[in-house]
Order: sequence, then C-alpha cells, then structure tokens
Amino acid sequence: MSEQPTLLTGATGFIGGRLAERLAGEGRPLRCLVRSGSDTAALRALGAQLSEGDLRVPRSLADAAAGCARVVHCAALVSDWATVAEIRAVNVRGTAALLDAARTTGVRHFVHLSSTDIYGHPGTADVEETFAPARFANWYSRSKLEAERLVLAAGDAGELETSVLRPATVYGPGSREVVLAIARALRRGHMLLIDGGRHVAGLCHVENAVDFIVAALEQPASARGAFNLSDGLDVSWRRFTDDLAAGLGCAPARLSLPYRAAAALAFALEHGYRALRRASGLHLAPLLSRQAVQVLGVEQSFSSRRARERLGWQPRVGYAEGLAQTLEWLRRELV
Repeated sequence: MSEQPTLLTGATGFIGGRLAERLAGEGRPLRCLVRSGSDTAALRALGAQLSEGDLRVPRSLADAAAGCARVVHCAALVSDWATVAEIRAVNVRGTAALLDAARTTGVRHFVHLSSTDIYGHPGTADVEETFAPARFANWYSRSKLEAERLVLAAGDAGELETSVLRPATVYGPGSREVVLAIARALRRGHMLLIDGGRHVAGLCHVENAVDFIVAALEQPASARGAFNLSDGLDVSWRRFTDDLAAGLGCAPARLSLPYRAAAALAFALEHGYRALRRASGLHLAPLLSRQAVQVLGVEQSFSSRRARERLGWQPRVGYAEGLAQTLEWLRRELV
C-alpha cells in the first residue's frame, strides 16, 4: 500500500513553501490546501496534489484531509492591525475546523506551527515551553496562543497525536515579510531600530525549522507537546541589519527610537490606519506596528533544549552560511 499523503496548509508561504519543497523532494506524497486565486505554480511543479479550500470553510477542510495520515498546519493570518474578528476567524476558528476535519477523516498526527509570540515577549533569557504568558501587545499573539491550546487539548484527550512548534524569528531565502522588508528599508534609508538594535533577534534559519518539522513527522511519539525553535544565536538586530547592509552594499540603519516612544508611535499609527481603512476601504499596513516594536525591542531569547533532547534536533545551518544564502537571494529579489 502506498504511503498516505501529508496535508499541508500555508504551502504558498515562506516556511510552508520550503517544507513543501523538502517533502516533495524526498518523494513523500503531499497534498496542499490552497485558496482560490493563489499562485500555485511552484506547488504544481513539485507534483503536489492541490485541494482548493479555505480555513473559514469547514467542508473544504474535510475534503482536503480525507485520506491523509498527518496534517502540518502552517497557514495563519499574520497581522497586528486586522480586526479581532478577521484574525480569530482564520487563526482560531480555522484551526478548530481543521482539527475537526482531522478527527473525522482519521488523521493520526497534527503538527501546528505556532510562534514564540505566544509568550507575550517577556524579555527574559532562555524562555522555555513552560513559561506562562502574562501580557500581549496584539490580537495576533493572543490568537496563536488560543489556537495552539486547541491543538494541545486534542492531544491530551487522545484524539490524535499533536505537536506544536514555536519558531522565533525565522529567516533565510524566501523571507519576504521580515528579511526582504528589512532589506528594502535599508536600501531606502528607512530602517528603524529600537533601542539601537541591541536586543537579541532570536534567529532560526528556515532550513533548521524545516528539519525539525520533518523530524516531528518521523517521530510523532517523541514530538508530542510544544517545542521552541531557535538557533540559539546571540546575534542582535544591530548586527543582523548591519550584516545585511554590508552584504547589499548600502548604509547601515541609522534611525533608532527608545522602546517606549516606538510603542506609543506604533499604537497611534495602528489606530490611525484602522480608521482610514474603515473610512476609505483601503487595505494598507501601518508604517510601524506594536508587533514589530515587540520583536525588535525585546530580547527574543528562547531555549530549544526540549527540541534537542527529545528529537535530537541541532541547527544544521549556521549563521555565516544562513546569512550568505539570504544575501544571495536578496540580491536577486532586489534587482
């Protein structure tokens, strides 16, 4: 009997796209949930099965999950300025619906991509998975925590084996929302650092994140529960942006704001952009968000000890190699 496929959501995104390449390249049957109108050319080239659907349409999820042995859920609405209803519809209710589809179709293992944002950016060193979050700067972080609690509860109830992966700042070729945005800001002289960029960036190379997902799929019993994913580097935002600038031949970031001033400005901008959206219908992102201020202005130091001990995971791609790969990709993108 041939191997049952893995259902992957978010396959047109950064991490999901790289995971799709890895799984297809290893000859593993792959089915991808894709929304109508998505650019699926890369997935078709990989030979992946495509199942058109939407996390907000439960029936489409059941059709996609039918016959699959495992689900890797990478899709999410990543936003800190969309409405609460929009964020929860995808990140919380969408995850709940996908879990229901997995239960009813006989899926055995559910891997959920969460984020270290669920800790509320405590700013302390070596935060482990048992840390209890106490505060949130935005609804995105809260929605990711709610979603992963649903996944973990399903595992605790014995309904299926569940794994929750909490990557920190994932970088590497294909990182449009973070790395490409930084590179463009550097070229324009608009890159803004918080507190001079002194805080640890919490970098995790995309290949290292994908390595762990594959290990979790292969060792579901060892991968039960939640896992932080970080390369464990002490690279600050100042060093990372300086290295990107040097590699791209442009000036380093010169603009910086203290954390409190940046947070106040981001709060005002977010509310201003929401008001503009309601009044005009325009879908624009704010120039600065509280989420960005949290990531850039608070130590992103997370322990990956559990991932190393339970699954033998080690970051395979080091900083020098990861930076070189990233710069090579950026030079092509910025032509």
